[in-house]
Amino acid sequence: ARSVTIGRLLRRSSIPLAAIALALTAAGCHVPGTSSGSVLPSGQTLTVAVVPGIDTVPLQVAAQQGLFRQQGVSVTVKDYTSVSDAYNALIRGKVDVADGDYTSFFYGIANLGASLKLVADGYDASAGTMQVLALPSSGINSPAQLTHKVVATPEAQVAPYSSIFPYSMDTLAAQTVLQTEGVNPAEITWDAMPQSKMIAALKDHQVNAIVATDPLIIEAETQLGAQEVLDACSGVTANLPLTGYFSTASYAGKHTAALQAFQAALTKAESDSGQRSNVQSVLRGEEMNSLDADLVNIGQYPSFLNVGQIQRIAELMYDSGMIISPVEVQNLLVK
Repeated sequence: ARSVTIGRLLRRSSIPLAAIALALTAAGCHVPGTSSGSVLPSGQTLTVAVVPGIDTVPLQVAAQQGLFRQQGVSVTVKDYTSVSDAYNALIRGKVDVADGDYTSFFYGIANLGASLKLVADGYDASAGTMQVLALPSSGINSPAQLTHKVVATPEAQVAPYSSIFPYSMDTLAAQTVLQTEGVNPAEITWDAMPQSKMIAALKDHQVNAIVATDPLIIEAETQLGAQEVLDACSGVTANLPLTGYFSTASYAGKHTAALQAFQAALTKAESDSGQRSNVQSVLRGEEMNSLDADLVNIGQYPSFLNVGQIQRIAELMYDSGMIISPVEVQNLLVK
């Protein structure tokens, strides 16, 4: 565990801080966070549903720095325990905006008929953001050795569990990379469970490997000496957008200026979150211990919404059979 910790510290110190907020360079549409001259009504308030974590740090930064107030909008953040709960709160009109993984919201749009708009890109992957981990004693050292094994994943959210198709961002990314490695995901047993039980399941050999993000990666490495078998956000899934902020089409149609003001403030905060110390400060405030906050593998907070990049998610979902109809990201933008 000590060698793993030292290795992580060295790895983190070698990453330039500016890389955390690096703008994605793939072809796409640059959507700046401006309100096109629209005037906000006095006292405009947005209620935003989130599952607190690394991906929502810029939201906290924007609130702390008064960026929403500068844009003329008041934001109330409401915490939820799952993306499914945040999604349902949005659909039922209990909140105005909800943050969560793209697979959940795109599934709602394509398979459940949800009429949603994409307000802002929230968090994108970088190397090591999402990993398949196994114990050193498991004998699993390569993707091919996962064949006929049991791999634990976080619980399904809006998309239901499936033994045939991906049912989450984690399974979509991992299965996509496995296929490029010549591994058939159908020959792996995917076991969805609460993230709080995944470390114990790996330790007790109830599963052979886990798909994890930080801080779960840190816990698996430091507590069990777990080792990376596969980087699920590499190759064809490198820099993959992971989470975004959505609103309903009906709300967006009536409150375009408020959503654009929210977008502008969040974009500024995502740029400010490129300073690792800002991220760590927020994470410690959310009850992550200091060591984990120092070691945490931070992805990318995008400085603009890149339609081409986000479209990759929709296409991967459709190609894998996760959704029954294509999703055109360009048509989801708040205008």
